[in-house]
Amino acid sequence: MIAAACASGMPLASAHDNSWYEKQCCEDDHCEPMADGAVRETSKGFEVPSGELLPYADGRVRQSNDMRYHWCHARDAPNRHRQTPFGAESTICLYVPPELF
Repeated sequence: MIAAACASGMPLASAHDNSWYEKQCCEDDHCEPMADGAVRETSKGFEVPSGELLPYADGRVRQSNDMRYHWCHARDAPNRHRQTPFGAESTICLYVPPELF
């Protein structure tokens, strides 16, 4: 159902309304807001829960529409990675708070 909503461009309704997630980040995977401390900012970029490090200039790093991190990733990450133009990784997009973008 979520995949159908993403494919049709329909906003995703949930307890946290994040209908602003971009279609290319949602695909048939999912995006979710992260708890405080789940995404770590380093001198080289952002470390996500799967252990991946996304450099600041990575095209998957996007500006969040709120003051939270939101991680769009393969459903069963980090156990199975999806093939992306960047290699075998689980992260599709990472939305970061505006002051860090």
